[in-house]
Amino acid sequence: MAFSVLLAGMTVRDDRMVEIVLTRAPNAKHRYTVLRHVPASHADIVIVDIDSPAGVEALAEARASSNAMVVCLSDSGQSGEGPYRIDRRSLLLRLLRLLDEAIAAASNGNRRTAPANASTSPPATMAAVPVTPAAAPEVREPSVFAAAEDVVPSGARDYRPLQALVVDDSATVRTQLRDALAQIGMVTEVADSAAAALALLEQGRFDLALLDVVMPGADGYELCRTIKHNPYTRGIPVVMLTSRSSPFDRARGALAGCDSYLTKPVSAQAFFAAVDKQLRRHFRENYELLHARGYRAHA
Repeated sequence: MAFSVLLAGMTVRDDRMVEIVLTRAPNAKHRYTVLRHVPASHADIVIVDIDSPAGVEALAEARASSNAMVVCLSDSGQSGEGPYRIDRRSLLLRLLRLLDEAIAAASNGNRRTAPANASTSPPATMAAVPVTPAAAPEVREPSVFAAAEDVVPSGARDYRPLQALVVDDSATVRTQLRDALAQIGMVTEVADSAAAALALLEQGRFDLALLDVVMPGADGYELCRTIKHNPYTRGIPVVMLTSRSSPFDRARGALAGCDSYLTKPVSAQAFFAAVDKQLRRHFRENYELLHARGYRAHA
């Protein structure tokens, strides 16, 4: 079964952790779509951080205007109304089990039956990612594509649109890739170096990363390894898009963990085919969710 889950009042770290648990956990009983900044009536489940003012407001809204199942997140695991509560330390280990129990209780007409204590698991930790501000010099250069395409404006969406991260020290290439991805409904953040990309990865949630190899500072291979070794970001599909085409360079990309390797200039057909393949794999062939997130496969 599929459920929409509204996240409200959370820190960036907790928000990202919950999204990872809900959308990337293997062998989950149910499928979840994560929502943000929408009314509680749009969601089947509302997870609120009851320790934050925004979470308290979201809880009041959910109780007043929605039949959504509410899960209260707090440091203690005891704050908030209702039976479904979880402590912050237990998100990774207990959240899916708590939701499974709550969904089962609701299916049996007993939503208010409290599940087992959800606040006894040990804390989970992960490495921090350094933050460095990005720069964006604008320079005219040849097109990264063998043939250019017109941009198709993206339409309105109920869900968070698909987001891509483009990392290239060429402003022209960054613009070309951003415009190409807009054609298929993706919103793009750009960075001109690995350090700037890591800052964006710390602050955002991405469904795809496109990396150049030759950049100032750390190169694309090193950035790819960093992405794939970080528990928060390793699930992001990484496409290397570079002028380096030797078998040695391709081997280095594979060893770094990239999911696809394209050589500039790349045809639009090959580019969109690679992006489509990685998005379908990332979303486990869930076309309904991809379309809900605004994806339009390129003809």
